This record gives sequence, C-alpha cells and structure tokens, in this order.
Amino acid sequence: MSKRTLLAAAGLLMVLSSTPLLAADLGQASRDFENKDYSAALDALESLGKEGNPDALSMLGQMYENGWGVKQDIEKAAALFKRGANQGHLDSVNGLRRLKNIEYREELKSVQLSAEAGDASAQNRLGEMYEFGYGIERDPNLAFSWYQSAAEQKLVVAQHNVGRCYNFGTGVKQNFTEAELWYREAAQQGHMDAMFFLGTLYSNNHGLDHSADTNVIAYAWMHNSAQLGNATAAAIEKRLLMKLDEPQTEAAKTLAEEYLDQYVRPFK
Repeated sequence: MSKRTLLAAAGLLMVLSSTPLLAADLGQASRDFENKDYSAALDALESLGKEGNPDALSMLGQMYENGWGVKQDIEKAAALFKRGANQGHLDSVNGLRRLKNIEYREELKSVQLSAEAGDASAQNRLGEMYEFGYGIERDPNLAFSWYQSAAEQKLVVAQHNVGRCYNFGTGVKQNFTEAELWYREAAQQGHMDAMFFLGTLYSNNHGLDHSADTNVIAYAWMHNSAQLGNATAAAIEKRLLMKLDEPQTEAAKTLAEEYLDQYVRPFK
C-alpha cells in the first residue's frame, strides 16, 4: 500500500471517529439543556455554536435571553438567534421574533400615547404596528384607521399607506380609484414606493389616466421609482420597454423625464 493511500485512509478514520463525538456532544448538551443543567451544557453548545450548528445557536440564544447559566445578554441572544435564523432554523426564527416583540411592546407604549395626542408620525407607526402585528395583535381595520388619521394631516408615508390599503383591500374594501388618488398624493411629493405602486396599477390596467398607453404611464412611474433606488422597479421598467414599439418607447421616456422634473428633482 502506498504512502499516499495510507495517509488518505488515516484521514478518513479521523473524520469517521470525530463525527459520532460531535453528534454525541450535541445530544448530551441537548439533554443537559432540557434538564436545566445549563452549566453542563454550556461548553459543548458554545463549541458547536462556533461551528454554526443551528440547534446549538438556538439553545445558547435562549440561555442568554433568560440568563440561564450565563449572565443575561439580550443583544448576544439576538445575535445567536439571527445566525440560526439565517439558516432557516425555526426555533431561532421564533426566538428572534420573540425578542423583537419585547422591543415592540415597549415602543407601543409611547407610540400609542403620541398617536392619541394627534402626532401624525406616531399615528402612522401605530398603523404599521396594527397591520403587521408588531407587539400587538394584528388588526387591519385599526391599521387603516390610524393611517387615514395621519394621511389627513398630510404625512406623505401615511398617504402612501392609505393608498396601499385601498390597493390590496387591507382594512378597507379594495378600490383602485382611491388607491391611485392616495398613491399620487405621495408620489407627487417624491415618495419612491408610491411611484412604484402607481406603476403596477397602470401595468395591470387599473389606472385612471387614459392620456397615453397604460404601459407608457407605467414605465414613467417605474423609471422614477428606480431613479430613487427601487431595485424591483428597475427590473420591471426594462420588461415594460419590451412591450412598447418605437414611438411608445419615445413617449414613455419623455413622460418619465417630465415626472423626474416634477416629482423627483424638487425633493432631492
């Protein structure tokens, strides 16, 4: 047997002998964790965590979250959960969400008071919290109501959110006419996402403006959203151009330039 073959065989034996040990470490650490013997579990979990094992990262995250066998450290717990969540580990995802909800519940206390006192930014934020369930049970109807209160005070992001609610029927009956009116309010003040969604309305033939081909208008809004940094709009505007003939392409680019002068450059 050659020297190279002997070395390869020795290397294989080392791999095979170390694999069960690693599995045993995780198994024993898991049992220690379940038995609340955190000091016994810590060394193995930290070693496995350094290697990126998602189960170990989740258990370590819980230990730092709750101060089990270690000094409580919420930031470290969040970092550990995030590493596991990035691998699609469900317990880590839930751990990260749990920590985030603690932050949201603290935020909710001050946001609620400010929103009820009439602060438009707080009203919009409270709408987001109700819509997405940030620290509170989801309630699309209340989300829409708070967005509307903020939009009536001319808050641009809230105007966009009202438009989005009408567009998708979130907390209100779907209404593309109302969606466009509110999107346009925000878009004309340089709001990138409102421009994007106006583009989607026209690309799906839901727009109110019939002064040009719907894809021409869709392109003009998409182009300007892309100019402001919306990567999805940048991809869609290229596809829209493929639908246009030469005169329409020229019209689309001219209209996009007009929108740029009216709704983008003044707000940069």
